[in-house]
Amino acid sequence: MNSKKKWEYFSKRLETMWDVYRECMEHFDAKFSEKWKVFCESRDEQKYKEYLREIEFPYINTLNSAMLIAFCSLTEHVVADITNENVPGYEEKKKRKRGNWLVRNIKLLNERGFDIDQNGEDVRLFSYYIQIRNCVVHNGGKISNSKHSKQLKEAIDAVEKYAKDPNYNMIKIKDDYLMLGSGLISDVVEKSEDIIERILEKI
Repeated sequence: MNSKKKWEYFSKRLETMWDVYRECMEHFDAKFSEKWKVFCESRDEQKYKEYLREIEFPYINTLNSAMLIAFCSLTEHVVADITNENVPGYEEKKKRKRGNWLVRNIKLLNERGFDIDQNGEDVRLFSYYIQIRNCVVHNGGKISNSKHSKQLKEAIDAVEKYAKDPNYNMIKIKDDYLMLGSGLISDVVEKSEDIIERILEKI
């Protein structure tokens, strides 16, 4: 599959997944707007706790967690497919590299002379998102259960600092669990597009 067809495949899948996410969020907005309005009007801490317990954690955080996994998996699949087509003995060589799947694949492509910057902001941030995704997949989002809790906390801090303003809903921690915001999902999609486009430009 050439670069143009790969981009078409990736962008179509990404667009479809984003449409699913947007429709789900619109449904939640309609379903829970009254509850949120009650909190906003009262600014009562107990009402906010009820909102977190009854709505944000079971509904919105579950959706955001699922979409983080889905977007990361799509990106991994496409990056691995590109690398496999351009690196002979890909599977064996991949095992000998260190780092997450994104860094390993970029290293392998660079060894073939493709000159892809692995220190760019998009790769750095997406690597943090991979760590957060791993906590969701392997530990149900519980931070203290992570085998790499120190690196995970560093990733969370970096993502929080990256947020463009305090209202850009990226990530927070509630009772030792990750709470993923819509801002994080939007940025995962943006960085995914940047990475795939940048890699395909070099192939």
